[in-house]
Amino acid sequence: MTSRDLSVSDYQALAGLRFQIRCFLRFSETAARAEGLEPQQHQLLLAIRAMDQQGGPTIGHLADHLLIQHHSAVGLIDRLASHGLVERARSEADRRQVRIRLTVEGEEKLRRLTAEHRSELRNSGPLLVATLGALLEGLSKTEEGNVSETEDCRA
Repeated sequence: MTSRDLSVSDYQALAGLRFQIRCFLRFSETAARAEGLEPQQHQLLLAIRAMDQQGGPTIGHLADHLLIQHHSAVGLIDRLASHGLVERARSEADRRQVRIRLTVEGEEKLRRLTAEHRSELRNSGPLLVATLGALLEGLSKTEEGNVSETEDCRA
């Protein structure tokens, strides 16, 4: 399929999906700010908790997960540490590695935000899924064959 073969409904489906994603992101950004966090700080707290690594993830792993430069991750961690939400700890296995852990306060703030997000997804999730389903349904078999399941979103 070439770009000349795209229909109005192809554009509408993609626009609809991007709109639904943006609606959820707007909710998430507003919820983070209501907790005194910037959206990327919330994302970092969530990544730390989700990675669930022994002693916490390294700064490098967090930077990779957030698709940011190492120094940007350090800046985010510095700001969160100054608010008592995360702490740095040297790895027991390799003292050169610095691992990041949530504090009790960070865990509590993240728990509140996660509960809000789960509630929002109960409401908006079905529409997001339906919008994505409609978009995928419109794709031809040849287009589906061109997408690799292992592609990195940074590519």
